[in-house]
Amino acid sequence: MKKLIYGFAVVVLAAVMVACGGKKDPYQVGVTKGDKSQMDSLSYAFGVAFSHDLNSNIPEMKFDWAILIDAAQESMVKKESFDEDAQVQEGLKVLEDFFSVKRPERIKKHIEESKIDSVDMHDPFKMQELLAKLDIFENDDERKQVSEAYGYDLGARYRSIRIPIQAYWFAQGIADYMINGGSKILSDEASNIIMTYQLNKFPKFNKEASEAWLAKVEKQKGVQKTESGLLYIIENEGDTSVKPTATCSVKAHYEGKLRDGYVFDSSLDRGEPVEFSLQGVIKGWTEGLQLIGKGGKITLWIPSDLAYGPSTAGMIGPNEALQFNVELIDVIPAAAPEAPATEEPKAE
Repeated sequence: MKKLIYGFAVVVLAAVMVACGGKKDPYQVGVTKGDKSQMDSLSYAFGVAFSHDLNSNIPEMKFDWAILIDAAQESMVKKESFDEDAQVQEGLKVLEDFFSVKRPERIKKHIEESKIDSVDMHDPFKMQELLAKLDIFENDDERKQVSEAYGYDLGARYRSIRIPIQAYWFAQGIADYMINGGSKILSDEASNIIMTYQLNKFPKFNKEASEAWLAKVEKQKGVQKTESGLLYIIENEGDTSVKPTATCSVKAHYEGKLRDGYVFDSSLDRGEPVEFSLQGVIKGWTEGLQLIGKGGKITLWIPSDLAYGPSTAGMIGPNEALQFNVELIDVIPAAAPEAPATEEPKAE
């Protein structure tokens, strides 16, 4: 249901994690307010691309853009998590009612009154043209309420996925496109800026940021390093007579963090350990868990080439180094291979 409602709101967010303005910290993550005196081209491109895609895909949504923009800016720089933000949760109720009930009913009524035939209904351009003539809101009070909820939710989603983007220039991109009569860049240019950063600049940035982070970690007291570059501290060796090998399976509790401390995955939060084969995980895990025994605890700092490399995995970007705090609960030896079947001698 939420994907249906918000798909267009975050249409260009995936995988791009860093804005390209002048920041004091070159490896900063997270939304910042932004500096009006210096344009941040990537943040602006996000705003333009969002506006273009929203306008193209749901043209019947004649938002109060000023209210939406203000709500998005306010929400983007808040410190609360998405799930803990009461205003987000209240807004979700408004959006779920509007998008799941009111909007479909009104679109259906508009199509019926327009007497559109079944062939045109399957033509996306004809449907876009038809819906562009519709104002989905019944009155200005509803328009303002939905616009505020939508904008606030949009900002919270940027906030929750940690995009290091400048709120001011993101909002300015929307305002120029939707209100001020023309953006400084075209929508195609905005898409190219985002794509170029995603494919070229972002992986390079992440590699440099991860290497700088690991260099600092390596200097910390007690940190050791393997030949492969894996960094670790053994908190508790556990039962060293029961150590896993690369072919074993293990049961473990873990917490995974990015370099800014953001927890992207945690079996502890789920309240249930995970069982998996060491042959089916990233190289840093395979190597790192062989350093302790059953019941042991270890902290691993894993270079990107021992993690996911240039690929992405959920919140993990390309060339991202990772930190894991792991408790090895149990070691499950690999099953012994079955002996080949022998044929019974044939009776003469």
